[in-house]
Amino acid sequence: MQHGLGWPHTLRVAQGNEALLKLDRILEKQNSCEITPPSGLTFNVNSPPNTRYTKWTDGCGVRIRNVSMNDEGRWRLTAHGSNKLTGWTELFVEESKLSYTASPISLQDGQTEAKIELTTLENSYCLVKKPFAESSLVSGHCSVTLDRTTRAIQGVWNVQLRLPGQIAELELQRHITVETERLDVGYITEKSEDKMHLYCNILHTSKNITFCRFQKSSENIGYNVVDGLSDGRRSYFGEGFAKKHCGMTIEKPTAKDYGTWRCSVGVQMWVGTTIRSQPPMQALISVAPDSRSSRITRDLQNSKMEDIRTIFVQNNMTFTIMCRATISLSYCWFQHPNGTQYTPGRLESENQLFWYTGENFQVGDCGISFAHVTPEDAGKWTCHMGPREQLGVEIMDSVLIRVTGPLAANKKEVVAQIGGSATLFCHTANGNRPLDYCRFLSPTFVGIRVDQTVNESSAILNRYYFTPNRSLDYGDCSLTINPVHEDDIGEWTCAALISEEILESRDSITVYASVESATRFTAGIIGMSVGVVVLLMALVGVLWYRRYRPTFFWRRRNAASSMDNISMNTHTSNTGSVESDRRN
Repeated sequence: MQHGLGWPHTLRVAQGNEALLKLDRILEKQNSCEITPPSGLTFNVNSPPNTRYTKWTDGCGVRIRNVSMNDEGRWRLTAHGSNKLTGWTELFVEESKLSYTASPISLQDGQTEAKIELTTLENSYCLVKKPFAESSLVSGHCSVTLDRTTRAIQGVWNVQLRLPGQIAELELQRHITVETERLDVGYITEKSEDKMHLYCNILHTSKNITFCRFQKSSENIGYNVVDGLSDGRRSYFGEGFAKKHCGMTIEKPTAKDYGTWRCSVGVQMWVGTTIRSQPPMQALISVAPDSRSSRITRDLQNSKMEDIRTIFVQNNMTFTIMCRATISLSYCWFQHPNGTQYTPGRLESENQLFWYTGENFQVGDCGISFAHVTPEDAGKWTCHMGPREQLGVEIMDSVLIRVTGPLAANKKEVVAQIGGSATLFCHTANGNRPLDYCRFLSPTFVGIRVDQTVNESSAILNRYYFTPNRSLDYGDCSLTINPVHEDDIGEWTCAALISEEILESRDSITVYASVESATRFTAGIIGMSVGVVVLLMALVGVLWYRRYRPTFFWRRRNAASSMDNISMNTHTSNTGSVESDRRN
């Protein structure tokens, strides 16, 4: 008798499937094949006890249909012929798996070397189909390791498993969510208790809280709150630092307690084998004076040019535009005067053209820096800010960019009233840079040098002095004229030497008379002109009269009458004499 082996030596079969058993070789001149199941009842494969068993292969083999748990154990197969050949197969029956359900898998955004276990079932391989990615075949236990988790991987993952004992693969779905570490901020009012609770809790984090601080944006002092401590009005609110809760209760809140608060949460985390402090997490909380919904309805910023902030930038230098909101932001972007849109990101290379500037979106900072500015960048820029927790119209602000030289006039044109005051203000571009001196040149070419020591009481020519609350140390070159005279109307030049530079910088400002002053000035000029013309005409008439002495008709007639009277009188009075002479 030969003792062969059954094939396969061991076999795992799921309930309801079929098992195919045989001897690993064919016996010569085989005339019968006997099967002995674990129950011990031996039967000839050609005459089985029921339809579950049928002959399989040309040698000694059996097909077992609809396998059940009772079929588990050792099966013996014996072939008879010129010799006798016997073999065994160990049959293991598995529970059939037709479906599989599991809770969603939550991952943290930015996590590195993240291993995702897609199933707890035993399997030999799996085919994984991720959203918006190619399918991948994984050998062994079904798990995937990601270099770095991002929100792009979240969604429904389709997985096909090869389970032991089953021909058909088991198809299942796993819902993957990627949670971003963030602060959950807000406030709760309890009118019945006359309390207000501010909270700033960390979600989806492995970090630990080290301190919890709140500060009103309009105040200089803040409040550090810990569980169990109170100053009579303010105390800790939440379920403890262990649950990543940071909050403050204000009892009997007043009008001063409403407005914008900044919460700061100190954190630390494991880095390798040591615990290290991390940058504090911060956010803004806008507390309304009532409990109505805080869904955003905003008025856009005034877009009139005179109300827009102006930033002066020197050509071909780095410049920054900074906007701020009173609430936490999710994003922000900027629109160039030519319509181009820029969304700032982190600065990661020296060749980057633009990048984000500011503390972070959580505290409402929206800033962008550009490596170089050109004259084409001058004009009105608009920044758009998207609130983090609320939907609605974006918050907007506008900034006017002027590409200038090192020293720039704040206003190129100033309207002044004769007899009133006017300020001519120039300052350094690209921030505050100290000045070595500051001077002005008037329209009548009078040079004036001023600094902080020249005030109203010591004004040059009793009307020119340095504008109060400004300083050469901060890059200000400013002249106040009080009162304004007519000879101040025209083009002025402001000039200064910026510290550590060689060449003087300058800009021009044109002073115009106001409508009222212009009218008065024009009327004065007209009156003066008329007076001068009349005076000249009178002078010419006198000179002409003295030279030519003309005789007018009425003047000649009167003169003739007078002469006649004189002649007659003379003749009468001298008659005797004449006659007497004649007689003589």
